[in-house]
Amino acid sequence: MMKVVFLLGIVALLTGCNSIQKDEFVITGTISSYPKEVLICAYQTNGDFILDTIRVENGKLSYRKKLQEPIVASLVSRDPHNIIPSGMGVVPGPSVTLFMEPGTKLEINMDNARWPELQWKGGAWNNDLMKLYAKTLPLEYEMFELLRKSYVSGVTEDEKVALGEQRMALAEKEKEEKIRFIKGNPSSYAAMYLLNGMRNDFTLKDYAATFAAFDQALREMPLGKEIQGAIDIALRTEVGAIAPDFEKVDKDGNTIRLSDYRGKYVLLDFWGSWCSPCRDSHPHLKEIEAKYRDKGLVVINIATENGSKAREIWLQAIEEDGMTWTQILNNEGKDKCDVVKDYAITAFPTKVLIDGDGKIVVRAVGESEPIDAKLKEVFGE
Repeated sequence: MMKVVFLLGIVALLTGCNSIQKDEFVITGTISSYPKEVLICAYQTNGDFILDTIRVENGKLSYRKKLQEPIVASLVSRDPHNIIPSGMGVVPGPSVTLFMEPGTKLEINMDNARWPELQWKGGAWNNDLMKLYAKTLPLEYEMFELLRKSYVSGVTEDEKVALGEQRMALAEKEKEEKIRFIKGNPSSYAAMYLLNGMRNDFTLKDYAATFAAFDQALREMPLGKEIQGAIDIALRTEVGAIAPDFEKVDKDGNTIRLSDYRGKYVLLDFWGSWCSPCRDSHPHLKEIEAKYRDKGLVVINIATENGSKAREIWLQAIEEDGMTWTQILNNEGKDKCDVVKDYAITAFPTKVLIDGDGKIVVRAVGESEPIDAKLKEVFGE
């Protein structure tokens, strides 16, 4: 009897060590050819950015985390081979998005020599992602290897251009695979999550229709309601809609109301000091402002900045770019009026041209040509 009790105790102990509690997320599995003792599991919670460590011992992975709700995380390599040295810094290698679901175990198997390619199973959301990853992670590997070649000493500019074109072709193929996955899995939370991050890869009409095809239970989840809210705002700020009014304070302390400019054409330029394409567009924007200001065009720049020195960085960028017209920092008073949100801005730079009746007539992401063409049509040469 004592032997039976003893054996049962061992079984219970082993079962307890391997069991997963309802509030736990567990990672197990293997990684070969990996030179470090940890992988990084990076995620945000309660506004804090967390870097957890996944232990790697003799190629075996181990990680346990207590969770109250699902968290989206990134699997990040610590292998120096999976980054590219560049000047004083580095170009980080690809990471892998995963869902940390309470009460689930994710078993990962991968060969570090082919990072970020992997196989995994565990949890409905991650299992759905794996269907996509089987097609896209090999593309991620190829794109990073092409990028690595472009940083090799002695590579010519023509070779860099050719390598860049190859990467772009692979990136387009990856985008197509993601869109195919999203549209083909309307019952998948993973697909809806991916849709949320791909607004600029769809027309608004197609984006709204794709979201509407998801199961009602998914659309009623917090993420689904967030997406629906963004769609509603975007529909209100498409070409032909009346531009939402706003009231903000400019860099000099003046109150700026969009409605005060009725009768004039207004060009809103959404930008940030950190956005190279935004800064590159400013010389042309200066030309536009100078050319049309006396004909009835008002230019208003609306910046989004990061960090505790946002205002200081913003003012410096304004001076560097020589912009003398109305400048607004959206960060300031954002709790009362968030112009970036109200105009459904999801990419920078975005320019919105509003006519004298307050109607949006052009909305352009990245390019200035549609704005130029409309201004020429309205004001002439």
